[in-house]
This record gives sequence, structure tokens and C-alpha cells, in this order.
Amino acid sequence: MGKPLSKHNKIVISLLALSVAIIIIGILFLLNAMQENPEDGFFPAFCAINNLLAKYIIVIITMATGIMLFSNVSLQWEDKKLRNGFTIGITTFSTILTVPLVYVFIAIFVFHGKQVMGPVGKIMALNRIEEGFVAWFGNGTFLWVVYVFMLILSIIFITVPLVSGVLAVKGKAIQVGKGGIKIGTLPIIEKQQKAAATEEPVEEANEPEPTTEEKTEE
Repeated sequence: MGKPLSKHNKIVISLLALSVAIIIIGILFLLNAMQENPEDGFFPAFCAINNLLAKYIIVIITMATGIMLFSNVSLQWEDKKLRNGFTIGITTFSTILTVPLVYVFIAIFVFHGKQVMGPVGKIMALNRIEEGFVAWFGNGTFLWVVYVFMLILSIIFITVPLVSGVLAVKGKAIQVGKGGIKIGTLPIIEKQQKAAATEEPVEEANEPEPTTEEKTEE
């Protein structure tokens, strides 16, 4: 029989299951984003939203919540192989999902105000997303401020998880404290090191001393 799960790992598994459920809901939202007929979608109220930008914001918030929860919880695995495997998996998944987000905001800069036809316009429904931005923020200077902010945000979304994933596999983590931002040891590894340091080593003195007869024989 295998080693029973510790209470810590049971909590980790429960939180991972919750994060996977949130990610699945996010994927369903994504699949419904282009659905215009509410009756044909998984979530009629979501499909009924007219502004495509609003739909994608819901998708981003849901997916980001699930991915960040999964990413943070997976770092709590006591087993190094499992910890690294889950970290590599969620980092790859996050990157694949974020690439289209970066593409959208780069494309909006290039094609703003133009009717984009062909594959470039069809991917992520670029024209409809732009219409959503204009409906919320107008078509003046402030719209460009919003575009710049969203582009920077999308770059952060794709860069930070990648850097964090690489560091995590090496047993490191980005830490933010009073001293600023620094790179330190993963908390779970620090915990394991402290636990190992507090364990009393087995002393050779605990072994029974040889009897007088054994000494004579030597």
C-alpha cells in the first residue's frame, strides 16, 4: 500500500480540484463568447451580453482566478516531482491562453479604426472587441490610454507566470516584502528544511555498550 496522504496534501488536492472547476467554467465562458443566440449556449445570461469586450473580460477574470489558484496551490506539494510537474503544466497552459490576449492588443494598435477583414479580423473577432472598447471609453485620446494599459497588463499576464514557473522548478519564488521584490526559496522548501533541521539525529551513543566479555574477546 502507498503512503497515506498527509492532511496538508489533502487540502492541496481539494484546492486544486476547486481551481480546475473554475478553469473549466472559464473555458465554457470562452466557448460561449462568440455565441449570439442565448438559447444555444451553456450560459444563456452570458450569451445575451451584447458587448463582446464584456464577455472576454468575464472570461479573463474567471480563467485568471482559476489559473492563479492552481499555480499557487501546486507550489505547496511536498513531493518535488509532483510540484514541478503541476507547475510546468499550468505555466504552459497559461502561456497558450495568454498569447491570443497579447495578439488582440497589438492588433488593435495596428488596425484601430479600420475594418479588419480576413483571418486577422476573424481571430478573436477583433472588430467586435474594438466596438466594445469604443462603446465604453469613446473614440478619443482616453481610448489610447486604455489600450496602452491593457497591452502592458497582457504582457505582465504572460511574463510573470513564465518567470514564476521557471523559478519554481528551480526551487525559487518571487517574494514581495518591506525590502522590495526579491527572489527567495519556495516557502514549502523552507518549511521542509526547517522540519529536517529540528529532527533529532540518531546518536551512536544510544547503541548498547559492549559487555566486559565482548571487550575481553576483542
